Amino acid sequence: MTGDRLKALRERRGLTQTQMAALVNTLTGRKYDKQRLSKWETGKEALPRDVLGRLLLLELEQPESPLPRPGTTVAVGLQKGGTAKTATSINLAYMLARAGNRVLLVDADPQGNATVHVGVPQGDVVALTEAGRVLYHALMGKTALDEVILATGVEGLDVVPSSIALASADTELPGNLTNAQTALAELLDGVRARYDVIVIDCAPNLGAVTINALTAADYVLVPCQAEPHAILGVSAFLDTVAKIQRRLNPRLQVLGILPTMVNPRQTQDRSSLEDIQRLWGEDRKVFPPVPRATIYAQAAGANVITLDADIGAPGVESYAAIATALLTAMGRLQETADAA
Repeated sequence: MTGDRLKALRERRGLTQTQMAALVNTLTGRKYDKQRLSKWETGKEALPRDVLGRLLLLELEQPESPLPRPGTTVAVGLQKGGTAKTATSINLAYMLARAGNRVLLVDADPQGNATVHVGVPQGDVVALTEAGRVLYHALMGKTALDEVILATGVEGLDVVPSSIALASADTELPGNLTNAQTALAELLDGVRARYDVIVIDCAPNLGAVTINALTAADYVLVPCQAEPHAILGVSAFLDTVAKIQRRLNPRLQVLGILPTMVNPRQTQDRSSLEDIQRLWGEDRKVFPPVPRATIYAQAAGANVITLDADIGAPGVESYAAIATALLTAMGRLQETADAA
């Protein structure tokens, strides 16, 4: 966040520098004064990362929208594993929920990592599977979606949990000729009015469940690790998206490409970033890269959302930019996505 953006945020809220400093202190528990805020606005001092994260959330917050909740759906996908799809899904969902939106996170990956990262213990996942209350059962028409949705520890964020049972759906769905490719869209149609945004964490494949996710989505976000094999995967994935647009879901749009796990000190990573910009930068939105940082592995090991553990974690600017782009596309922010 630049000093100009900080000043614009303060002025939009009608606050003096003294009042803005008081607001920052309330959010962070610190004791900053008007002089320190002035140094941030003029660029003489960099924003501390915990302050930056909270101000990015503040920037996303809007007064209650007069628009109906549209249930806008974004699928996070790429057929290659290890590109931070789950980290992207849960941190984006977290940012959107903390900004005052009602968000439904759909875990469409049999590994179920998004489920445990938003607070559902592994033991509960086993119990939910045995009770027929995970995505697989809803997708196959065995359980109503309302009986599957769970609240999380984050206000405004609900989750449709997943488990290894979902792996069977890739073979079972094609045998259901009535709604083999639209089952998830039909499920979500019943709950869209309750949510501002639905985020789908896709599996690292192009199976029937992923095709269902893309058919249900308004937007697709493509996380791409800064390495050659992931870049090749993006081309193949975008070809699949184009086929979905032509055959099943003409409203589907590519929200953008998110470079992930980037180490700017590595020559290969810098080269891969240049390749991503060269290949797609003119036609697609390429979001600011998420740097490689140990806190993501630590959060994954602890089964928590990274930004919930540390709102100033490296990459928070990237997730804020994605949230801004999505909310702008929905008509809920006046700023353009480029402003982020």
